[in-house]
Amino acid sequence: MESKIKVMLVDRREILREGLTVILERDPDIEVIARFSSGKEAMEQVGILNPDIVITEADMPEDVYLELTQRIKEVPPHTKIMVLTHAKQESALFRALKLGARAYLTKHIGVDDLISTVHRVHAGEVIISAPMAAKMLDEFVLMEEKKDTGSADQETNLSKRELEVLQLVAGGTTNKEVAEDLFISENTVKGHLSRILEKMNVRNRQQAVVMAMEKGIIKKATNPAEPGK
Repeated sequence: MESKIKVMLVDRREILREGLTVILERDPDIEVIARFSSGKEAMEQVGILNPDIVITEADMPEDVYLELTQRIKEVPPHTKIMVLTHAKQESALFRALKLGARAYLTKHIGVDDLISTVHRVHAGEVIISAPMAAKMLDEFVLMEEKKDTGSADQETNLSKRELEVLQLVAGGTTNKEVAEDLFISENTVKGHLSRILEKMNVRNRQQAVVMAMEKGIIKKATNPAEPGK
């Protein structure tokens, strides 16, 4: 008879720790062996308790998160990390994956899906919820485009693709239309626009278009973009 999957829970909220325990132990092959309210408590015990899986929240302070994850990697090395979060932020997702998480899920996950994910992660799979996976793919597209195109304009540091997006925006196109013209997703377009505004130090796309036209880095449009579109 195979031994049960030993799970450690780390979450600041008692009600979530207790609720997750009840949910997970519906499965006869899963045993919650410990529950902790802080990463520091978990760090002290993970090497002693030797869990198969640690399920933790993504919202703890970064230094604690990093130290806990590093500790899990070292003692015991076989332990796998699952992250549950309320947030749908790319930064939290990438931080979790960089630190070695094997699953990244929002807390809206269903009961059966959570139990199934525990089994799949224990078997060696990496699981990311569909909305977060889409965000990750969009971010990879942006990273590759930035790497491939480099900087097309030295003064504003805009890449070739960012200039293409800005030129289309200058003509009054919507995010959806830009996405269709460039064969990318709307989320990727939004990512480009966010970076354009940051690089040019402006508040909205209209200001970016005007500045770019003044600098001569895009062609003047007969139907310039309205603010906030």
